[in-house]
Amino acid sequence: MCPASPPFHRTLAALIGLLPIIGPTPATGQSRQDTLETDTTEVASTLESVLDALNTADRTATLAAEQYADLRARPLVLNQASAADLSVLPELSMKDAHRIVQHRDTHGPFDSVGDLQTVDGLDAATIRAIRPFVRLGPGAPPSLFPAFGTIVSNLTFSLTQRYSRRLDLGRGFHEDRFLGPPGRFTTRLRLDHERRLQLALTLDKDPGEQFRWAPDTQTYGFDHVTGSLALRDLGPVETFVVGDFTAQFGQGIALWQGLRFGKGRDPIAPAQKRGRGIRPYRSASETNFFRGLAGTIGLPGGWVLTAFASRRHRDASVDSSFADAEGPLPVRTVSGSGRHRTPNELARKGTFGETTVGGALEYHRSTLQLGITGYRARFSRPLRPGNTPYRQFRVAGHSTSMLGAYGTAFLGDYTLFGELARSPRGTYGGLLGAAMDGDYAEAIMVGRRYPYDFASFHGNAFGGGRRPQNELGVYTGLQLRLAPNWTLGTYVDQYRAPWLRFAVPRPTTGWEARGVLKYEPRPWLSSYLQARVRSEEVGTEYQRGGRRLEGLQREYRRSVRWHTEYSFSDALTVRTRVELSQHSTPQTDSQGFFLAQGLRWRPHPAITTDARIAVFDTDGFAARIYAYEHDLRYSFSAPVFFDRGRRSYLLIRYNPFSSLTLEAKYGVTRYDNRTKIGSGLNRVDGTRRREVRLQIHWTL
Repeated sequence: MCPASPPFHRTLAALIGLLPIIGPTPATGQSRQDTLETDTTEVASTLESVLDALNTADRTATLAAEQYADLRARPLVLNQASAADLSVLPELSMKDAHRIVQHRDTHGPFDSVGDLQTVDGLDAATIRAIRPFVRLGPGAPPSLFPAFGTIVSNLTFSLTQRYSRRLDLGRGFHEDRFLGPPGRFTTRLRLDHERRLQLALTLDKDPGEQFRWAPDTQTYGFDHVTGSLALRDLGPVETFVVGDFTAQFGQGIALWQGLRFGKGRDPIAPAQKRGRGIRPYRSASETNFFRGLAGTIGLPGGWVLTAFASRRHRDASVDSSFADAEGPLPVRTVSGSGRHRTPNELARKGTFGETTVGGALEYHRSTLQLGITGYRARFSRPLRPGNTPYRQFRVAGHSTSMLGAYGTAFLGDYTLFGELARSPRGTYGGLLGAAMDGDYAEAIMVGRRYPYDFASFHGNAFGGGRRPQNELGVYTGLQLRLAPNWTLGTYVDQYRAPWLRFAVPRPTTGWEARGVLKYEPRPWLSSYLQARVRSEEVGTEYQRGGRRLEGLQREYRRSVRWHTEYSFSDALTVRTRVELSQHSTPQTDSQGFFLAQGLRWRPHPAITTDARIAVFDTDGFAARIYAYEHDLRYSFSAPVFFDRGRRSYLLIRYNPFSSLTLEAKYGVTRYDNRTKIGSGLNRVDGTRRREVRLQIHWTL
């Protein structure tokens, strides 16, 4: 370990950590029920269990924060939502979503959200988790063409304006290497008529980017502009989108854009999600969406047809070594960062054009759902991933395509699901899973086979990588209800990469296991203990006979976390977390420690404050620890902690009116053993890094 932190910091952190234990208990005369009403504290606790599985390196992190913020502001209509829509709710499995829809079809519309208790298989904890994201609504879609006055009276307009920046700037700003100012501006505009009509526009400028008008690079003041017009429930037309949208079908092997969770604290739900079809895209994230037209039509006999056409330009690195060749210069890699701060980054913007057409045909019955999906994409420049061995089997050439077939069968307490897809090389990739749901146990097993030459350009299936390629694996998850207030969730994932990966010179194997013991005696008191182990082979170099050789070594990552959350009252909640980490190889052994005390206080119904103080001490980056922290609506934050220091933040939310929300967050990280933070143009000279974020959300 690194040298010990100053005794004051250790002592202060330890005393703060005892607050939930030595603090007062709820007063006997307090009006406190075993089932709390939906409030900000409960929503935050629910989302933390989901978002905590992510970190800032995940591209899905921003999408997750945005999706759940949108669901909180515009809950799903319980009496109209499909099983696919319900399955995105936190802690709700595909089987649970199917049971809700089946109960609704059999017994009629729900009379209240509390009637979810009558659905077989839904326990009180699951209902509390999804309650903030659903509302009752009518039992059937409204009339096809409502009166003009009805439309106007039900229109909802919302505006969100966010500004954020780091107060301690890096080299790129001090040396004038970045073209624009250090602040990030994000503007969101929404106009809704129930779920029938949704008009959305998102404008975003990252730190270091310019405000400029350059239509040739798709820059219109803000660097990133995305928008869509979506219509739903127009007779046989289930969905019609003009503008930006995503497509999600089956298990995601052939086609899946947008949010998809991987392995987390919930061992069951993330492994069996179901595609939601066409959805409008409104995110500030600049990758992984289509731009054009898309529509879904319901046909007689339970058939559903979806078709889409897209044309958009993406960032890419052009390979200038082919300057003497005829035709457009080829592209080596398609960029996903979305940053355009320097002339070199700006030169990559919009250089890769992609025209894509595709669709899906699905058959829906109460216990059986089948479908086929596919697309074909043509590129304005040829893709040439290069001669590096690990890039050898990536998508290449002037075009690509994919065709997949998928299905789900609900057989009482059992669910079977899977997908098989074919790549342009004629290689087949697939996933097959089975889930069981009993009174006291849930179990799931998923086998996946993504060959090394199976190149899915728009796939995002369950597994260890972002793309379903070069991976064979078996995942087994189990969740047990040990007692009324105790649950144990665990999974084991074993996998193998049959081909080379980045910085790994040979095929490798690995495994990962996680166990979470949760104790929830009351809705206002919860605690869990988590242990996680990951072992895999990684690349290394060693000397033999005066020569440097590439080889493999086995790496272990271990962590243990204890987290507890206690609500003294509806106005005061405290959270305590302790985490230990270890990273080991045959040559090194690194350890880490993290202790945090969080506090949520509502001194007034219109004011909510969220604060946390944390200390960390690790033997460098190898023993790093990620810790999710609360942020502005539509934002995500999970800083990575390594070396030795302290982190604190304060988030204030003020609702002077029901239609107006003002938010401000200030955070600072201080290091005890560093004089430089970050690297490259982002390097900060000093021992601290501060940031401030401001946001206004107005609904009319």
